Amino acid sequence: EQATTLKVASEHFPGFTSTGNRISAVLYDKTGKQVAEASSPQGHFNLVHQLQPGNYQLEVTGRSGGGSNANDDNRYELHVDY
Repeated sequence: EQATTLKVASEHFPGFTSTGNRISAVLYDKTGKQVAEASSPQGHFNLVHQLQPGNYQLEVTGRSGGGSNANDDNRYELHVDY
């Protein structure tokens, strides 16, 4: 109902390394227009963006420098605050 600051951060699960893992996030508005982007080659992105009320979609992608997609190093969690 009012403008807010969206904060989304990624973090690998404890005990797993993020070294060599590139992860990124792209935020789209309801029309599909990109409104924000964040990425990091260290495996942890931090997206902070001021938003107007509405619906948004967050796309998170990643690639590991070593291992397959089934590797536990590719697992992460997202922390969201607004």
